[in-house]
Amino acid sequence: MAKAEKKKASNKVNFSELTDAELNRHHTDFRKELQEIRFSMVTASYPNNARVGLLKRDIARILTVQNQRKNAVQTTGGKA
Repeated sequence: MAKAEKKKASNKVNFSELTDAELNRHHTDFRKELQEIRFSMVTASYPNNARVGLLKRDIARILTVQNQRKNAVQTTGGKA
């Protein structure tokens, strides 16, 4: 059981520590993967339906971090 917990923890990405370019890259990668999964779910059976929810949550986390950074820049007058 400890191995499973260790494996889960290693896959976790802290999006607030990434740069803007890395966030954009992750965002586009996740969007492409989500599109591919949706396409494969329509044309054939996809074995891991839970991946869709995980991708949506990760995309939402990325957008949240980007919006927080954008709001921080606006409130400080572009000095953040």
